[in-house]
Amino acid sequence: MQTGDVRLIKNINVSMVLNLIRDKEEISGAELAKITGMRPSTISNILKELSSRCLILKSGKGESTLRGGKRPTLWRLNSNSTYAIGLDVEIKEITAVITNLNGEPIIKKVFKTHSDIHLDNLVLQIKECVDQIIKCANLQEKNILGMGIAIAGVVNSEKGCVLATDVLPQLDIPLLSKLKKMFQFPIIVENNANSVAVGAKWTGAAKGVKNLVVILIEVQKHIGGLGIGIIINGELYHGYSYTAGELNINLPTLDDQLVTLRNMLSKGKILKKYAESIDNVNIHIMIDAAKKGDEAAVKYFNNLGHHIGKNISRPVAMLNPNKLIIAGDVAELGEIILKPIRNELELEMLDISYECLKIETSIHGRYSVAIGAASIILNEFFKVPIVKINSAVVYK
Repeated sequence: MQTGDVRLIKNINVSMVLNLIRDKEEISGAELAKITGMRPSTISNILKELSSRCLILKSGKGESTLRGGKRPTLWRLNSNSTYAIGLDVEIKEITAVITNLNGEPIIKKVFKTHSDIHLDNLVLQIKECVDQIIKCANLQEKNILGMGIAIAGVVNSEKGCVLATDVLPQLDIPLLSKLKKMFQFPIIVENNANSVAVGAKWTGAAKGVKNLVVILIEVQKHIGGLGIGIIINGELYHGYSYTAGELNINLPTLDDQLVTLRNMLSKGKILKKYAESIDNVNIHIMIDAAKKGDEAAVKYFNNLGHHIGKNISRPVAMLNPNKLIIAGDVAELGEIILKPIRNELELEMLDISYECLKIETSIHGRYSVAIGAASIILNEFFKVPIVKINSAVVYK
């Protein structure tokens, strides 16, 4: 066996043990040996290595066996040993988070940015936002595992190139190559809906789910649309030209719907004060009003939910996932937005498909994209290396 093969097998074994510790939350060396089939001495060496890298910690003692004897040492992930940054880059706004190794956010911040900017300006603003959030978290760059950048549009994630986006007027934007000059840690650029899908699978409502569809809803005063992130057999699906899920679906904008509902605003608990000034209403005001039972706001999201359900029913039926996640700001509404979506899907889909489909909202609300972007870094870090044997690909 060649030196490279030995190193690869060692990396596979280390990754397997680290993933098991993360999945089980607490586990002993004996249990790790039993699950993996590795020798106890091999497990012991791996645990020493992971401990020396500060990736795992002793968390106490387990129960002794029926035969008695020494109680086994339990190990857990050292979640605060290293961190991942996630950015959600939008028009006029960058949402930034830092998560620990478990994917739990330790800081969240929203930065306002300039509109109608070009690439160099955007890169400088990203640099400023990242520097600020690292400072706020009191971290050093050496403790940063990497940074995920999520952006709406068509993204070639292998090259870190944004092929098309509404955030910038240019095409074929070499975002990764520009950012690499600014930061020492690894960076991954990804589509925003794809980022949410990875986040949902990593730390969200779809943990452990192998076939998943995420619908990222974007509704603002003059914007109404959605993006689709797809996980197939546990892997993010980009499509041949990185356009999987890009259906160019338009939803009614907030302004359009407010004009229709204007006569109802005066009857609402919350929105009546905006009856004569609807230009001051944004999506966050609408969400807050709906949560408090405002009639006009609830009707608005009921209408929006029906639009969403009609538009996504065929893509969801075609992909036949076992879980559907609704993400974006509207996810905060829970059943208020889910009920009309469910009604439309039930009408449009085959009974056998709909009955097997679990539909939920993202647990991360407006931060789902940024947390998803950070999760992409964690996903890469914990990924078990691939072994190629006689041209066949084997995932160990």
